[in-house]
Amino acid sequence: MDSNKLTPEKAPSKSPLEQWLAEISAESDSLSQTWDPGFDGGRQIVIAKLGPFQKSFQRLPGFTPRFYHRTYPLPVDEWRFNSQTKLYGDFCTIDAMITIRFQPTIKYAQANLEALPTISQHVKSRCEGLVKDTVDQELHQLANGDWVEQGLSPVERRIEMHINETLTLQNVQCRALCEMLTTFSEIRDPNKLDSRFAHDDIYLKILRKNFETQEHQNKERLRQELVLEQQRLDRQQRLIEKYNQEQALHRLEQEQAAFNLKRRLEEQERQLNEQFTIEERVHREQVYHEQNLKRMEQEVAAKTQQEIQAKQMEIDEQLQQERLAHQQHLKEAQLAAEIAEFEKNQVAWNDIHERLRVEKIEQEKRLKQLENEAKLALLDTAQNEEQKLQERLLMEKLMHEARLKDMELEMQIQEHEKRFAATQQLDNYLRRDIELLILEKHRGELVQEVKKNKQDEFPALASPSEPKNSRDL
Repeated sequence: MDSNKLTPEKAPSKSPLEQWLAEISAESDSLSQTWDPGFDGGRQIVIAKLGPFQKSFQRLPGFTPRFYHRTYPLPVDEWRFNSQTKLYGDFCTIDAMITIRFQPTIKYAQANLEALPTISQHVKSRCEGLVKDTVDQELHQLANGDWVEQGLSPVERRIEMHINETLTLQNVQCRALCEMLTTFSEIRDPNKLDSRFAHDDIYLKILRKNFETQEHQNKERLRQELVLEQQRLDRQQRLIEKYNQEQALHRLEQEQAAFNLKRRLEEQERQLNEQFTIEERVHREQVYHEQNLKRMEQEVAAKTQQEIQAKQMEIDEQLQQERLAHQQHLKEAQLAAEIAEFEKNQVAWNDIHERLRVEKIEQEKRLKQLENEAKLALLDTAQNEEQKLQERLLMEKLMHEARLKDMELEMQIQEHEKRFAATQQLDNYLRRDIELLILEKHRGELVQEVKKNKQDEFPALASPSEPKNSRDL
């Protein structure tokens, strides 16, 4: 049979007979002897080949391989396959699931040197027929029906022992494990039993064992139910006793609590009566004392009100005088600050005017010097040198005008800042605005004068596209 294609048919639920067979199989497993194959995890064979000479031997722990040595491991491998048989007209199906762990010996490897790279597969292919024949022989012997009474564990042990002996004779160490599962088909038509069985005694034996197992299970289930019911009744009885004890203890606690509550209420009533008497006396004394305090407070309040009104009048007059004096002082301080600010601005304008005059003189000197240099360079150099000198003069002129423009912008900024500060004064902003306009007029005249003087002194350097107004720059 092909072990890869046969799979056991699983019944939807185990019958009582199947459960009994499983139980006795488990009991037999615990009593079975253990087969020790003597596996060696580090077993290796060494092939020494030098020219036409070849020798094989087992590798020892202290062995050192040479160039002519080749080592092959002999590992412990696992081999699984299934075998199935049907008995009694397909009424009973028995599946045998075999698991074999094996390891080739040195003797087996020496006898099959050509298969060393795939030694495990070689063992399976060589011994597969022997193992399956051994299993099939044991399965065919189950037709007599003795296993129904004894169980399948002895059969499993015999199969394991025969496999171990067979492979050992082939110089292969092994440990075989066999597990057998039995599946019974249901009999729905009793009239067909005669055609399905050649011997009715086996079927009757199965029915008797099934009935006995079912009866045993029913008795065991009934016993367990009785035990559970008795345990439930015992628990209920203990709970009832515990509840009665708790109720009795609770009644005692309630009686004691009621007695204690009665005593506390009586004590509270006595204390409340005493407290009411004391509070009544205190209330009368407090009312009399409050009436005296109110009368005294009214007298003191009337007297205090008169004094407060007199002092308030004095304070109002004093505050009015101080307010007038303070306003007069503020006006005087404001006038002095404005005068100082005007003088300061006048000094600043004078300084700016003087600085412009000095710069103008220095610029005139530099321009005259540059003209002299241009005249000398005109005599000694070519036309290109003269052009460079003229460009230099023009650059000087433009830089001078840019400086003047920057100074003009700075003056305008200062002027606007001062104008903004001046507009914050509510009393004299018109006067200061007029003064600023006069200063701006003077500054414009000064700028026009400077421009006019420059144009008069350097008419040849003026460009046709030169702006007429300094503000256009």
